Formats: sequence, structure tokens, C-alpha cells
Amino acid sequence: MARARADTLTIGLDASADALAYAARRVVRERLPNLLLLCEPVESLGLESVADDVTVHFPWGSLLRGALAEDERVFAAICRLPRPRGVLTMMLSVTSRDGRAPLDDGDVARVRRAYRSCGLVLEEHRAVTRVDVDAAGSSWGKRLGVGQTRPGLLLRFVRDSAPA
Repeated sequence: MARARADTLTIGLDASADALAYAARRVVRERLPNLLLLCEPVESLGLESVADDVTVHFPWGSLLRGALAEDERVFAAICRLPRPRGVLTMMLSVTSRDGRAPLDDGDVARVRRAYRSCGLVLEEHRAVTRVDVDAAGSSWGKRLGVGQTRPGLLLRFVRDSAPA
């Protein structure tokens, strides 16, 4: 995002210091002065209505549970980020190897209702393709083989002009 939109402040957030150290090396090498990296879990930031675009790529652990509206603190923090008419895009990939069943239509319906209760309307729901993974620049998604050997799900929500 920072590379594609030089006139936009981009905030990269990860609870993993190792992941951010890798990203920081790229930021320096590519000279991206519009990118701010924060090493914090999303639920500890207290940010609200700050973003036009929020992306969550292939979360695991508590971020995955939050993205799926299973961890209330993380879910609430994710829902607070988009501004009115802001977009929240999530690419998810869950298989039995992850210790849970792959996401099905019932899961999507439950997640859609949960986000709707926070003023976020599901605008797009489809399988993730390799093109999506490449466009996102997600090295984790590439390593997982999402869109090739592993299924993925893209969910795109838009915040109502008046949050619920």
C-alpha cells in the first residue's frame, strides 16, 4: 500500500517483532517515508475511525479469532478502525491443518451478521486467488500456497456512513 500510494500514510501493524523487523528492512531499502510500523496487538491501540482502508491478510491466533468474531476484544478493535465508508478487507485461510474446520457458508453468514452489528456491510465474498495474494504482497499467503494448493476466502466490508 505504501509503495502504491505514496501520498497516503500507511500503518503496518503486527504483534510480532520479527515480522516487523523484516518489514522495517524493506522500508529502509525501498525508502517508504509514508509507512509507519507499529509492534502492538490491534486491541491495545484504542484507535477509532482512523482508516479509509483496513486490510487483514491471513491472520492466525488471536487475530484470526478476532477476524472471525470469536474473540470479542480483538473483533471490536478491528471493527473500530474504518471511518464511515471505509473498507475492511480480509483474506483468510483456515484448514483442518490449523486445528479447525475450513470456513463454510454458515461461518460466513455468522461473520457477516457480527460485522453488520458493528455497522460494517459485507460487499464482497469470494475465494482468494493467487492474483489476490500477489497483489497484496503477502509473503505469508505465498508460503501457505493460498489460491493454489490451499483455499482462501476474501471478505470485503464497507462501514455505513453512520456507524451502528
